[in-house]
Amino acid sequence: MKILATWWGKVLLVLVIVVVAIQFVPFGVDNPSARDEPKWDSATTKNLFMRACADCHSNQTKVLWFEHVAPVKWYIADHVKEGRGALNIDEWHTTAGEGADESAKVIRKGEMPPDFYTYLGLHSDSKLTAKERQELIDGLEKTMAADPPTRGR
Repeated sequence: MKILATWWGKVLLVLVIVVVAIQFVPFGVDNPSARDEPKWDSATTKNLFMRACADCHSNQTKVLWFEHVAPVKWYIADHVKEGRGALNIDEWHTTAGEGADESAKVIRKGEMPPDFYTYLGLHSDSKLTAKERQELIDGLEKTMAADPPTRGR
């Protein structure tokens, strides 16, 4: 029994060392200073977008406390990088992303914001009512028509 306890103790010690060591890997969400957003059709559209979409689709990502802990921070950083690649409103007139002109469509289809984003009550402020969702869709379509994004990455 003493051998088993010693073996498990060594495994636990190694595991703790690995968990602490990976915290020093410098990969996480960054927020570049670029702020070049579209000419919104209304303050309502901007507010709804900032509430429901900006954490992944802008340079203004707010990370929850536990999302600063590796390996969760690595997953979040990769997810945000992917989201900004599809649409980044803070780079609207330079490189808004390949999916910028599709934003209203993916919201209409119910693909954004993704369900997992609000699991367990997380990011609950990003949950939109049906009315808010429609207001965001309409507002994005008007914004895109009046001030088309620059596509590409």
